[in-house]
Amino acid sequence: MKPIFRSIVAFLLCIGAALGGWTAPAKPPVKSAVEIEVQNSIFHVMDGVMLSVIRLDAWMVPKPGEIVTLDQKKSFILQIESGETRMKAADLSALMNQYLMPHAKAPMRNLEVNFEGNMVHVKGSLHKGVDVPFEGKATVSLADDSDIMLRFTEFKAAGVLKKGLLDFFGIKLSSVAQPGKQSRFHVEDNDIILPIAALFPPPRISGKLTSVQIEGDSLVQVFGPPAARMKQPPTPAKNYVYFHGGRMRFGKLTMEDVDLELVDEDQSNAFDFSLDHYYDQLTAGYSKTLPSMGLVVHMPDYATVAKKPDAAASNDAKK
Repeated sequence: MKPIFRSIVAFLLCIGAALGGWTAPAKPPVKSAVEIEVQNSIFHVMDGVMLSVIRLDAWMVPKPGEIVTLDQKKSFILQIESGETRMKAADLSALMNQYLMPHAKAPMRNLEVNFEGNMVHVKGSLHKGVDVPFEGKATVSLADDSDIMLRFTEFKAAGVLKKGLLDFFGIKLSSVAQPGKQSRFHVEDNDIILPIAALFPPPRISGKLTSVQIEGDSLVQVFGPPAARMKQPPTPAKNYVYFHGGRMRFGKLTMEDVDLELVDEDQSNAFDFSLDHYYDQLTAGYSKTLPSMGLVVHMPDYATVAKKPDAAASNDAKK
């Protein structure tokens, strides 16, 4: 291509970008990475813990020597380019009690998190030979571009020992609440630092946090810039999960140059999706093969197909 022709092409592309808001397609981190786009969905991080995904643009990056496999959450890392997620206080409490604290080998138990205005209110017990009840209030902010920080401005242990008195005696939260595995989270003086990479069960998450704050009854996390380059899925929808590019396995199928859209059967509310139980949703829905050889699957919400506890087993357990 002659230099003058290249210059003309570059000039025309710049004009197109300026007028149409066009953004060049992002280059995948590795050739087989799959791009995932999500809009207006609820993800079951684990059974009993839900995360609202307002929007998400991310790469599913396979581990070395593997391909992205929906049935193996440890086969890939979710590298977030842009997104907004929300988690309610009850879900954050369950996440900490059922996953984060046990895996971090932390001495904190029975945590109850509530949001009050722009503050995080935490109750629980510190296990130091015996369980010592504590409660405190903290602000939430970014420690850096991948960590969330809870800074305690009020703290009370055993119902009487307040933060000021504890500080006077040189007793910091870090001296009584430091976890055994500080890679999960760690405590600096009276600040708890929560890396997003270790906050959730697999798949592991990476990405640049641009803000974290409390809005109403939810903790809001924003990643990267606004999603300007999200690709229009094959079937227009308000609530969907769309996989494209790369290579991915699900069930007994392996798809090359992935083109798979999961569409919420009920567009009147957010798409309730569970990666752990996606096959139940898949078999309860229906699919359509597109002329492009892509696949669109219409799925019911997970809540409508979730297996209810067996009544007889429940009665036996009560005896």
